[in-house]
Amino acid sequence: MSNIVIATSSAAYEQRVRRAFGSEIGGTLRRWHDEIMLTNPSRAVKELAAEGAEVIGIGPNVDVQLALELARAFDIDHPEIPVIVITEPTRGFWQKALRAGVHDVLTTEAADDEIRRVFHRAVETSRRRRANLLDEIGDPKKAGRVITLVAPKGGSGKTALATNLAMGLSYDGQPVALVDLDLQFGDVAGCLNLRPENTIGDVASATGQLNATTLKVFLTPINENLFVLCAPDSPAEGEEVDDRIVETTTRLLAEEFPYVIIDTSAGLTEATLAAIELSTDLLFVCDLSVAALRGMRKVMDALDRLGMDQARRHFVLNRADSRVGIEAAEAEAVVGLPIAASIPSDRSVPLSMNQGVTVVESAPRSPVSKSFLATAALFGGVPEKRSRWSSMRSSE
Repeated sequence: MSNIVIATSSAAYEQRVRRAFGSEIGGTLRRWHDEIMLTNPSRAVKELAAEGAEVIGIGPNVDVQLALELARAFDIDHPEIPVIVITEPTRGFWQKALRAGVHDVLTTEAADDEIRRVFHRAVETSRRRRANLLDEIGDPKKAGRVITLVAPKGGSGKTALATNLAMGLSYDGQPVALVDLDLQFGDVAGCLNLRPENTIGDVASATGQLNATTLKVFLTPINENLFVLCAPDSPAEGEEVDDRIVETTTRLLAEEFPYVIIDTSAGLTEATLAAIELSTDLLFVCDLSVAALRGMRKVMDALDRLGMDQARRHFVLNRADSRVGIEAAEAEAVVGLPIAASIPSDRSVPLSMNQGVTVVESAPRSPVSKSFLATAALFGGVPEKRSRWSSMRSSE
């Protein structure tokens, strides 16, 4: 159950939000307005937090400066409560909003689906932040790490990294879920020689209440530790997978799996943004080409403008040994992150993908295999020797 509070003098806008949610509110929504309290952000934050607010929407009809001060107070005292500002943003507003810790901005004329999307994301963010806070004080139930791979353009080597990363992490002896979120042309199934009975498209069309138990039915096992949620069979089916399905699926998998690896399509789609919102880690993957590096910088800037800066960021340089006139240090300067892992060029990568196996299985002693395992070691204890599960697969 969510607890959404709209801080506004406009009863009409409260009803506007209720109409947007319809029967999907899934909790409580109420309007809060206290002109005097708004001028004292610390007191307002204390009162609203004590009443169990999960998400705060501020506006319309609230002075923008007051809204930003209230957002800043929440960011300082209760960062687990995301703030959405409802206004008509002027030039330079986004920069001020980011500095104040605003989670998102809605225009007063936003469509119903946009209102639902923004508030649903904020609720999920609130729950993830609260879970993280509980983990910090010793709560025994800890959600798994959600590692999402992001690239500005196709051909970055993202799928090769995702499949080998997932296989490498499965060597750690803990369950791993790999999700193919390239909803139109995802080919994780082909790269792993899978013929899945179910895909994420079937998750979208499933009737009844989706939970951690029922979701497992849609996963395709690779070995005892690695399970895959494959992309839809057609682009048309992919259109049926909206951001709410992505959010629910990611959250449920993170409750059951220590590691959730998400391969995405190129750029920033709605599905990718939904996954990023719930991620603990982002792997930014690109090569040494000028276009890829500039594109990656644009992706990171876009995420900053959207306030999606909670996840840990890692820069993975693919084809790192390419001689194209750009040095690794220059790539770091353009992207704005240090290189966390470097993957060399190796013809065994496309060969293995064509054969339907990962490089860490087919060529475990190769430099590229070791680099994939080193990337996996950023997140868990990965043994250097070949896993007995990979031996099992190769003997089938």
